[in-house]
Amino acid sequence: QDYDRYCNQRMTKAGTTSSSNSTRQQEPTAKDSPDNSDKKDHTSDKKQKVNDSIDDEKKKDYWLYRDIIVRIINKKLSNGQYYKRKAIVDKVIDKYEARVEVLESSRKANDGGDILRLDQDDLETVIPKKLGEKVRILVGQHRGKKAKVLRLTKEDYRAEVRLT
Repeated sequence: QDYDRYCNQRMTKAGTTSSSNSTRQQEPTAKDSPDNSDKKDHTSDKKQKVNDSIDDEKKKDYWLYRDIIVRIINKKLSNGQYYKRKAIVDKVIDKYEARVEVLESSRKANDGGDILRLDQDDLETVIPKKLGEKVRILVGQHRGKKAKVLRLTKEDYRAEVRLT
C-alpha cells in the first residue's frame, strides 16, 4: 500500500494520475469549442494532401539509379577485395539490386572492369569532391533529376544543388 501511495504521489506531481477519481480537468481544445464544430478547414486538407505525397516520396527506401558512382562497403565480399572500391551502376535489376562495374583503383592500376551483382545495402553513394560537378538526385521530390553542385558540407552530408 505504501508503495502504491508513493507511485500515485509521484505520478500526480508529474502531471498524470492513475486513479479514476482525479479532480484535474483538461483545458478545452479548439476542436471542442462550439464555434468550430461545424467548420471545416479546407486549406489544411490541401496542405495535408501535399505533405502526404511528399512523405510518400520520402518513404521510398531504394535509391539505386543507372550511371551513378557508388562505393562498395561490404567487407566480406571476395575477402575484402572490393571493400571501399568505387563502381558505376550499369543496370538496376530491381529496386534494391544492381549490376555494377568496378572502377580502377588508380590510373596506373589495371584492376577495374569486374562486373558484380550487389544489393544496395552493400553500396553507398559517392559525394563529389568538386563544386560544379553534375549529380543525380536519388531520393525525395526531385528523384531522378540531374543537378549541379553549388556548395558541399561534407560534415553534415549536405549539398546545395541547382536542378539542370
